[in-house]
Amino acid sequence: MQSAFSDYYDSSSMFHGFLPNIMGTRFDIVIIGKGKNEAEEVWEKILSELRRLERMLNRFDRESEVAQINLRAYEHSVKVSEEMWSILMDCRYYHQATLGLFDITLKDFSKVIFNEDQRSVYFSQKNIHLDFGGYAKGYALKKIKDILLETDIHQCFVDFGNSSILGLGHHPYGNSWKVGIKNPFVEGEIIDEIELRDESLSTSGNTSSYTKHIINPFSGEYNDERKLVCVVSRNPIEAEVLTTTLMIAPPDNKKTIINRFDINTDKTGEYNL
Repeated sequence: MQSAFSDYYDSSSMFHGFLPNIMGTRFDIVIIGKGKNEAEEVWEKILSELRRLERMLNRFDRESEVAQINLRAYEHSVKVSEEMWSILMDCRYYHQATLGLFDITLKDFSKVIFNEDQRSVYFSQKNIHLDFGGYAKGYALKKIKDILLETDIHQCFVDFGNSSILGLGHHPYGNSWKVGIKNPFVEGEIIDEIELRDESLSTSGNTSSYTKHIINPFSGEYNDERKLVCVVSRNPIEAEVLTTTLMIAPPDNKKTIINRFDINTDKTGEYNL
């Protein structure tokens, strides 16, 4: 198990915890206004939840639930856990809401056959697999947000690799959490600044060294545009789903899709770089 690190700063009642690598990226959290013991107790709950979710949703871990589904579901129906079923139903809803552009199979979601009575999944075509890369961090942020609110923490900043962010309350020296949006093609350049207060931010885009990671499920082609999309929402899952979707959505469909989601349109933007 990978080590986690934390520090507590008595003078400002600030706790900082981080994991060097979870769900493929670094994870940081800053908790304001809580005692050391209380903050550390919450941190342990969050660590446990993050590791649990990675064990379930990491398709590269052969022992994970999603890997077992991918391995066996073309041969026969696979009964899934109650939580996995809920996630799959969520993904099916977002697939429909985005006009098919959000697709956890990256190919053809219609080939995933659901049996609600048995709570099982079957792939009707070979080489179909589930990939929660455009969903998992948003889901994890939602679960972390629930833990924070349940433990009466309302002033907190959570950062998943600078691309999936949650800001509860505000910075100790301001009325929000300010997040700088970096130009992935120009080192050190900030192209925008977004203020979060009880909101989540998700960004998606290409970089000069990482262009082929967003696939259009209809064409099967990678999006290689010099573009960055930012979405702000009170729902971390919706922010995560929409950023990937808007990277590949045709211009004529964007307004229709956006209107189906509860997002802050004033803070949501697309940057051509």
